[in-house]
Amino acid sequence: MEEQLFIKFEKLRSATLKFTRSIETEATPIWLAGWHSEHSNSLESLLMDVWYHEDQDGRETRIYPGLVGLSRAQVTYANEINLLKDEFRDLIQKIKTDQNAEWREIQGRLAKRYRFVNEALSREGLNRLHLKQVFRHIPLLLKRPAKVGFSWYTSGRSIKKISKKEALDLLHKLNMESAHIKIQLQRLASIQNSEPLARVQKQAPVLRANAVFADNKRRSLNVSLPLMFPNEGKQTLPEFNVPPTLPPNERQRLVRNDIKIEDEPFLPSIRVHQYRGVKKNSFY
Repeated sequence: MEEQLFIKFEKLRSATLKFTRSIETEATPIWLAGWHSEHSNSLESLLMDVWYHEDQDGRETRIYPGLVGLSRAQVTYANEINLLKDEFRDLIQKIKTDQNAEWREIQGRLAKRYRFVNEALSREGLNRLHLKQVFRHIPLLLKRPAKVGFSWYTSGRSIKKISKKEALDLLHKLNMESAHIKIQLQRLASIQNSEPLARVQKQAPVLRANAVFADNKRRSLNVSLPLMFPNEGKQTLPEFNVPPTLPPNERQRLVRNDIKIEDEPFLPSIRVHQYRGVKKNSFY
C-alpha cells in the first residue's frame, strides 16, 4: 500500500507540473497575489506547496489568492488534478486506518524520496506532507465571471446539536474537582433531559471569492488557491479586487436577527449554548 501511495503522489505531481507548464507556455491570463514572496511568480510552486514548513502550525494552511483563465484542455487538466487529489486522500485514509502506527514513518520516507523537489524549491526542514494542502481542490468555475470580489469571511461557526447526556459526558472528561466545572454541572442538572443544546466551534477565517457572471447570476466559494475559469478566448482577466493579506480583527457582517442560539455559552468549558425560545429552568 505504501508503494501505491508513492505512485499516486507521483501521478498527482506529474499532472500538476503538466498543467502549470501548459499555462506558462500558452500565455494564459493570470494574476497571483504576492503574499508569499517565494511563490509570487510561480503557479507551479504554489500548487506544489504541500509540505510542512519547519515553523508552521499544523492547523495553518497557506493561502494563495489569484485568478487564472484556462483553455478547454486546461479546464480538463484542472478537473483531473482534483480527481487525483480525491484518490490520494482516500488512499491515505485507508493507510491511516490499517497502518496508523507506521503513518509518520511512511510520510518521512515519502519526503525523503522527494527531497530533490524540496531542494529545488529552496526549502529546508520539510519532512512530512501537509495533508490539508495536498487535498484542497483547485477552485474551478465552469463559466467565465464578469467580476470577482475577494473578501475574508470571519463569522463561520460549526454547530452540532447535542443532548443533555452528551454534554454531561463531555463535562465528566474534565477536572471534576474544579469549581467552574461543578457550577456547570449544576447548570446542566437544572434543565430538562429533553432540552436540546448546541455545541459551537468558531471556524478559522477563510478567503472567499464572490463571482458575478454576465447574466448577473452569482456564486461564492472558498479560495485557498487561485480561482480558475474558462477564458472563453479572452486574454484579459475579469474585473477584481486585491484582498488584504490578513482578515479583519472585528466582525464585519451584520449579526443576523434570526440566530437561534444564545450569545453567551451555557457551559463554556465545552462550548455548549442553549437554544433561544426553549423554556429554561433556573439553576439557582
